[in-house]
Amino acid sequence: MADERSNIIQVTPFLGVRDLQASLDFYTGILGFGAYAVGGGYAYLERERAGIRLLELNAMGEREVHVLTCYFDVHDVDAEHARLADALATLPTGRWKGPVDQPYNQRELIVQDPDGHIITFGQGIGPNVGQWDYRDPPS
Repeated sequence: MADERSNIIQVTPFLGVRDLQASLDFYTGILGFGAYAVGGGYAYLERERAGIRLLELNAMGEREVHVLTCYFDVHDVDAEHARLADALATLPTGRWKGPVDQPYNQRELIVQDPDGHIITFGQGIGPNVGQWDYRDPPS
């Protein structure tokens, strides 16, 4: 009998970084990700089953960072901000903002990593409230 599970597990952004250790320190120390499979200029990071992959550019022979934005949908962006507030306060001025209500009906906390990648935590507001309810198992 064939395996009935879907084949796709998740989408994982792959971020090129200049200094893997500095990026690991940021993602684990500031944003609270766990680091897994670290080695060879590579790291897989995960928090609450949401992952990011880092690859040190020198390991690929590349030098230019192509800045990406990663969006993490959360149930409560204000709670996320409260959880990260002390760590965010250690970042240089201008490296984070929010939570802020956006005109596209999302409330967002926006953080910039050491290479300029934008990490956004957001939740739906207004007509977007409950936009992910279809994923929650029935009570």
